[in-house]
Amino acid sequence: MKSTKIILSGLSLILTFGLFLPACQKLDRPALGELILDPPPPPLTILDSKSYWHFNEDTRDTGELRLSTSATSISFVPGVTEGSAAQVGAGGYMVVRNVPDALKSPGSFSIAFWMNGVGPVQGGAQGLFAISKSTEFWGNFEVFLENLDNGSEALIKIHMYNAGVASGNGEEWTEVKIPGALNKWTHLAMTYSAATSELTVYADGQPTTVNKKVLGGGNYGPLVWENVTGLVLGSFAFQVSPTLANHGAEGWAKSFNGALDQFRIFTKALTPAEVANLHTNKL
Repeated sequence: MKSTKIILSGLSLILTFGLFLPACQKLDRPALGELILDPPPPPLTILDSKSYWHFNEDTRDTGELRLSTSATSISFVPGVTEGSAAQVGAGGYMVVRNVPDALKSPGSFSIAFWMNGVGPVQGGAQGLFAISKSTEFWGNFEVFLENLDNGSEALIKIHMYNAGVASGNGEEWTEVKIPGALNKWTHLAMTYSAATSELTVYADGQPTTVNKKVLGGGNYGPLVWENVTGLVLGSFAFQVSPTLANHGAEGWAKSFNGALDQFRIFTKALTPAEVANLHTNKL
């Protein structure tokens, strides 16, 4: 009898404790559905781009500026992602002939894009991007591939002009060799900071040997461009018809021999993390 009472008392204690424990848990811990998590930081989006050409079977600018873009000898091939890319044919280019004020005095400036160029580069320099200057041969900002008989290595040259520089002629030249950049998809970015007067060239998300290059002795400052009559993708400003420069096409200059994808323009200096994000996520 005594044993029975002990067993019953034990069972009663277990039941009481079992009922009490969930009550304590309910008071101390919210239900899983009530847990509120902070949202992840937003990635760099299309809306951050002043201009953005995705090249999914068209040459529309779907960035903020919605620049009207016409195309000559452009076809479409599989891109770096699921969509298509713009294949630049012989003598081909994409041109914007009405450039808004936002791109005429940008202060800081960046471009980022994917390219799949044929190497080695022979038979003429190949234009990649230009902001024209109608009174001069070279544009305010011009990027091209120079001849280099070295397989898949790319030699990129950048010409910059800044009317806002207090001394000198405002002209700067930069060149960089990038091993293994041709015959495959390579992400390129060029960023300029008005605050530091520094230019950086990135390849596949990483700085190249042109890393925080100081322009104008540190006094290059905010970019102010003159006589901007157009913008060109896939060629030089002087190669388009009618020309955007002070004279016409040159025999040594060619259109880009390859495909372009996800071309973006920014009026700010992209951070290293932003450039890496564009590359990693194939944006």
